[in-house]
Amino acid sequence: MPHKNDRTDRIALVTGGTDGIGKEIALGLARRGYRLIVIGRDVEKGSRAENDMIASGATSARFLQADLGVIEQARTLATLLTNSLRALDVLVHSAGVALGTRQLTTEGIERNFATNYLSRFVLTQELLPLLERCDRAARILLISGAARSGKIYFDDINLTEHFLLPRALMQVCKANDVFALTLARRLAETRANVDVACLKVGVVKTNIRKEFPRWLKWLAPLLFDPLLAQPASVVADSALRLIDSDQFESAGVLFSHILRFKPLRAKPDLADPDLGSRLWALSERLAEPS
Repeated sequence: MPHKNDRTDRIALVTGGTDGIGKEIALGLARRGYRLIVIGRDVEKGSRAENDMIASGATSARFLQADLGVIEQARTLATLLTNSLRALDVLVHSAGVALGTRQLTTEGIERNFATNYLSRFVLTQELLPLLERCDRAARILLISGAARSGKIYFDDINLTEHFLLPRALMQVCKANDVFALTLARRLAETRANVDVACLKVGVVKTNIRKEFPRWLKWLAPLLFDPLLAQPASVVADSALRLIDSDQFESAGVLFSHILRFKPLRAKPDLADPDLGSRLWALSERLAEPS
C-alpha cells in the first residue's frame, strides 16, 4: 500500500541502492516521498534505479557511481556530497559483497572487509557533519549479516593465513556490530542528534550470491533457502521501521531479521569500550590516504 508522501523535505542516501535489500529500502523511502541518493557500481542499474525511485514517489532521485571497496572513492563521494548538500537525514549502509576468493583492493585491503565495513566507517565519519545539521534526529542504519560469534583478526585483518568466506563474513559482522555500538556511544557523549542502528539479516535471495564460491552456490538453495530464505522486500520493511519510526529511537542499537524482526541484546564483549577503541584506531589507520 502506498504511503502518504510526508517526507518530501528529507534526504536519504542508500549505498547499494541499485539492487537487493538496498534497492527495496530505497523504494520504500521513495514511497514516503524522500529525496533519494543511491550509490552503486553499475551505471546501467543506477539509471534504472533513478527511474524506479521517481515512479515510486520520490521527490527526486540521483544515482552516483562509486566502488566502495576503494576507500579513496568513498572519500571522493563524501566530498561531492558535502559540497552539494546542506544536510542529510538518513544514511543507509547496504552495499556489500560476498567474495569466495581472497581479493585485495588496489589499496591492499581484503575486499570483503573494505566494502562491507571499512567504507562504512569512512563514509560515516565524512558525512557526520551533514547528519548533525538536520532539524530533527538523523538516522544511520547498517545492514549486516546475522552472525554473532565472529572475530576481528587485528593481527591479520586481510586473512592472509587462513581465508574462508564464512570467516571473512563473520569478521565483517563483528566489525559492524562493534562499530555501531561504539558510534552510538560516542554520539551520545557529544549529544549529537543522530541515532544509530544495525540490522542483522539472515538468508535473503539477492544477486550478492553471484560471487559465492561454487560450494555455497550449490548449498544455499538446497539447505538454507527452504527453511530460512526471505525476499529482500520483507527484510527492507524491517529496515524502514528503524529508519522511519519514532518507536525505535531508544530501543537499542542491534536488531535482527532472520525469520522475524526483533531487538537484540548486545553481548558483553561487543560493548567493551577497549574493543571499540581498538577497532576505531585500526579503521583510521587503514583508511589513511596513501
